[in-house]
Amino acid sequence: MNNGFHIYHGKWAFVGILLLLAVLLALLAPKAAVNVDELLHYPHAKDVVNWYFTGGRDESCLHTPQTNLKYYGQSVDNFAALANRVLNVKDEFLVRHYTGAFFFLLLLIVTGLLSREIFRSWLVTVLTVLALVLMPRLSGQAFGNLKDIPFAAGYVAGLLMIIRFLKEFPYPRWKTALLLGVAIAFTVSVRAGGYILFVYLGLVLLVYFALKPFYFVKIISTKPIFVRLLGQGAAILVIGYFAGLLFWPFALQNIFVHPLESLRVMEHYKVSIRQVFEGELMWSNQLPVHYLPKWILISSPLFLLTGFAVYFCNYAWRVIYFKEINQQMLIEGFILFSILFPLFYVIAIGSNLYSGIRQMLFVLPPMAMLSVGGVYSLLQFLSKKNRLIYHTVAVIFLIALILPLHHQVVTFPVDYVYFNPIAGGNKKAWGNYEYDYYFHSVKEAVDFLSELTEEDEIVVAMNSNLSNYFENNDNIKYIYTRYLERSSVEWDYGIFGLNYLEPQFLKSDKWIPSDEVKTFYHKGNPVVVLVERPDKSDFYGISEIKSGNLHQGITFLEKALETQKDNVWLYVNIAKAKLELNEKEGFFYYLEEGKKLHPSYEPLLLLEASYFFYIKNFEEAYSKLHRLLEINPRYLPAQDLYERVKNIMENKGS
Repeated sequence: MNNGFHIYHGKWAFVGILLLLAVLLALLAPKAAVNVDELLHYPHAKDVVNWYFTGGRDESCLHTPQTNLKYYGQSVDNFAALANRVLNVKDEFLVRHYTGAFFFLLLLIVTGLLSREIFRSWLVTVLTVLALVLMPRLSGQAFGNLKDIPFAAGYVAGLLMIIRFLKEFPYPRWKTALLLGVAIAFTVSVRAGGYILFVYLGLVLLVYFALKPFYFVKIISTKPIFVRLLGQGAAILVIGYFAGLLFWPFALQNIFVHPLESLRVMEHYKVSIRQVFEGELMWSNQLPVHYLPKWILISSPLFLLTGFAVYFCNYAWRVIYFKEINQQMLIEGFILFSILFPLFYVIAIGSNLYSGIRQMLFVLPPMAMLSVGGVYSLLQFLSKKNRLIYHTVAVIFLIALILPLHHQVVTFPVDYVYFNPIAGGNKKAWGNYEYDYYFHSVKEAVDFLSELTEEDEIVVAMNSNLSNYFENNDNIKYIYTRYLERSSVEWDYGIFGLNYLEPQFLKSDKWIPSDEVKTFYHKGNPVVVLVERPDKSDFYGISEIKSGNLHQGITFLEKALETQKDNVWLYVNIAKAKLELNEKEGFFYYLEEGKKLHPSYEPLLLLEASYFFYIKNFEEAYSKLHRLLEINPRYLPAQDLYERVKNIMENKGS
C-alpha cells in the first residue's frame, strides 16, 4: 500500500511539473529570439506548403541548390507554415516558437516515460525532466529550433516504443507496433536520419534471439505467433517508411531513391561554415576529429558528465560481475548504444559538423536519463552503507543539477550559449569557441535601437539575415552586409554580431568600432555592437573607387579614417587604389597599417600578393598566396591568382 501511495504521488509529481513547465514555456515563447536558421528554413517551409496548395505546380521547394533544404523532411517547420497560412497569422514567428515549445514539452514527456520504463522510479522520471530543462544547450533551443528538438523527441519516442516492443515480445500488442511505426515516421519526417530506428529495432531483435534462441524456434514453429509478428513488422515498416514522406515533396518525387539520397547528403553535408574552435577560425569540413567530443565535454552541465560517468562505470561493473545479460541489462545496453553509436558513427565517416553539438542534440535526452539513473543507483547503494556520504552525494548532485539555472535566468533568450567550468566558463570560451552562432543576442540590440530611433526613417545594416525584426516597422529598412565590409553599403545604423571574425582580431577588441553607440554583453563578453554612422565618407569613397575615380575616393576614405581608425576595410580600399595608381609608398603604408589592425585579413594579404605578381616577383607572390590559403583554403579570389602564379612558375621551370 505504501508503494502504491508513492506511485500515485510520483505520477502526479510528473504530471504537475510538466504542467508548470508548459505554462513557463507558453510565457517565454513570445520573448524568445528568432535565430538565423529560421530565416532560411521558414521560407522553404512556405514553399513546401505552396507546393501542396498548387497541386505541385509551384516547384520552388524542389530546387534549393544553395541550401540543400529540399533534403530535409522538416515536417514541423511545414506544419507551422501551414498553420500560419490557413489562419492568416500576423506574427508568424510567434506561431513557430509556440510550436517549438510544444515539441520541447513532448520531448520532456517521452524522455520521462522512457526513464520510467527503464528505472521504474517516478523520482528518476521527475529528475530526468528537470535535467533536460536545466541543460542550456538543449532547452535554450526549445523555441526556434524546429528540426533538432522535434527530431530528438521522435528519436526518444522511437527508443521508448522499441523497448516496449521488446518487453512484450514475442506477444507485442498491436498498439505498441503501430505507435512504433508512427514514432519512426515522425522522426523521418523531420530528417532522414530517423531511419536509424529501423536498424535499432533489427539489432535489438537479433541480440534478443541470440540470447534466447528457443524463442526464435518457437516463433517459426507457431503459425499464429509468426503471422501476427509478420503483420506487425510489415505495419511498422510501411507506416515508418511511407508515412514519414507524406509532407516531404522531394521524397515523394521518388519514394525509394530520394529518401536514401537525402540520408547520404545529411551524412556528408556539403555546405561548409567557418567556425571558431580552440582559438582558430576554420571551415567546418576541416574541423579535427575531436571536435564533437570536445564540444560535449565543454558545453554540457557537470551533472550530465559526472552522472553519465557514474552510470557507465556501474553498468560495466554489472556486466563483469554478473557475467550474464538479462533483459534489464539488454535494455540499458540498448540505450547506451543509442547514445554512443551516433557519436562514433559521425566521427568515423567524417561528417561535416558545425555549431557545436546542435546536430547531435538527440543523444542528450537519453544521456541525461542515464546520468540521473546512475546517480540514483549510487545513492541507493550509499544509503545502505553510510548515511553521511549518502546525504553529501545527494546534496552535491542537486547543486550540480540546478547550477545552470542562474545562467539560464540571467541570459535568456541567449541561454543556449553555455560553457561549463571545464571550458573555463563563458568568459574563457569567448573567442576560443563558436559563441552565439544563432545571433540570439541581436534581439536586445534591435529592441534598444527601436526605442532609440522611435519613428525616424533609417536604414539598418546587419551581418545576419534577421530582417524579420523590422517587418512591422515601416520607418526602418534592412540591408545585409559582412561586418568588416560594412563601409561598402549605405546605412545609418548597424547591428553587428561577432560571428565569423578571426579569434585574435576579436580578442584585440579592435572589432568594436569607435563609432559604436552601445556594446551588448553576454556573461561579460561583447557579442553585438550597435553603430551609428557619423557620416558616409567611407561609403562615398568606396563608391568613387569602384567608379574609377581613385583620387576622389582616396580623399573621402582618408576623411573617414579620422573617425574610423579601426575600420580595416578602409585601409584595404585605399591600398587597392594606391596600387592601381602605382603609388608604391602609399600602398605599403596603408597595407601595413591595415595589417596592424588585422594581420590575417584575407583581402590585405591578397593585395600584398597581387603587388608582387604585378612587379613579376612570382616567387614572393607564390609564397604570400600559399600563406593566405593556409589561413583560408576556401578564399576564392586567392585561388584564381594562385593557379596563375603556379602555372607561370611551372612553365618557367620547364
